[in-house]
Amino acid sequence: MSDFKTIAVAGVGNIGTDIVEELIKKQNEGKVEKIVLLTRSSSNSAAEKFAQQGVQTAVVNYGDKASLLAALTGVDVVVSALGHDAVQDGSQAALARAAKEAGVRLFLPSEYGGVTGGHQTGPFAGKAKAHALLKELDLPYALIHTGLLMKFAFSPIAGIDLPNGKATIGGDGTPALSFTTIHDAARFVAHILTTLPFEKLAWRVFCVEGDRVSFNEVFEQYTAKTGRPITVTRRPISELQAVVNVNPADRTSAIQLLVARGSTVGRKEDLANGDFPEWNPKKVIDVVTA
Repeated sequence: MSDFKTIAVAGVGNIGTDIVEELIKKQNEGKVEKIVLLTRSSSNSAAEKFAQQGVQTAVVNYGDKASLLAALTGVDVVVSALGHDAVQDGSQAALARAAKEAGVRLFLPSEYGGVTGGHQTGPFAGKAKAHALLKELDLPYALIHTGLLMKFAFSPIAGIDLPNGKATIGGDGTPALSFTTIHDAARFVAHILTTLPFEKLAWRVFCVEGDRVSFNEVFEQYTAKTGRPITVTRRPISELQAVVNVNPADRTSAIQLLVARGSTVGRKEDLANGDFPEWNPKKVIDVVTA
C-alpha cells in the first residue's frame, strides 16, 4: 500500500493532464484522498474540468514562494509535469525548494523521456540539475524514464511524418529504442504512487518502456501493415554532433543524436515494468496505425 494521501501535480500540459486523469481514477477507488493541481491561470480549461471532478486547483506564481508554499501545505508528493522551458528557467527548481520547505516527502521531477543524468549542457541540462538540487535539498525523488514518448517521436516536429511517407532520423535507424505512450506513462506514475511504499520510491530511478523497437523496424512494420512505403532521410552522427556543438539548445538535433547512438533505451535488466504487472502498454505499430 502507498504511504501517500495527498498528491500535487504541477502543470496540465501534455503528460500532466493524463496523470491527473489517472489519479482521479485512483481517488475514485479510495487510493488517494486529495489531488491538488498547480496551475498558472484559473481560466485554464483543463483545470476547470478537473475542478468539477473534485480536484483542488491552486493558482501559483513560480516566482512567488508564498504562493507555492500555500499550495503545497499538507501535500505528500509533488509530481512535476512542467514543460521544457519551465525546467530550464528555474520554475521547477523553485517548486522543489518550496516543496522541501512545505514538508513534501517525495518529488517527481519532470522527466518522461530518456535517461537525463550527466547532461551538463544542452536541452537536458535542466533535468540533470534538478536531480542535483533535490539531493542537495535532501528531498527524495523518483525519476520516471519512459524512453521516447510516441506522440512526439512520430510527429512532423521530430522529423517523422508517416501518413505522408516521409521520415528524417538520426543515424542508420538500427539501434533498438524505448518508446511509451503518454497515457501509459501516466498510468504507470499513478500506479506506483498508489501501490508502492515510500521506501520503494525514494531515490529510485524507474526505467520503463511500452515497446522496444528500432526505427527501421517501425518503418518496415508500417509498410507491411499499410502498404505505404516510407522515404527515410538519415542524418549522420558526425553531422548531428557538429550541429549540437554549435548550438547545444537544438533539441531536435540533440534528440536525433541520442537516437542515433541508441541512448534512449534502458538496459533490459533495469526495466521497472514489473512494478506494474497489469500495465500492458501499447506497441508502436498499433499507435502509429491507429
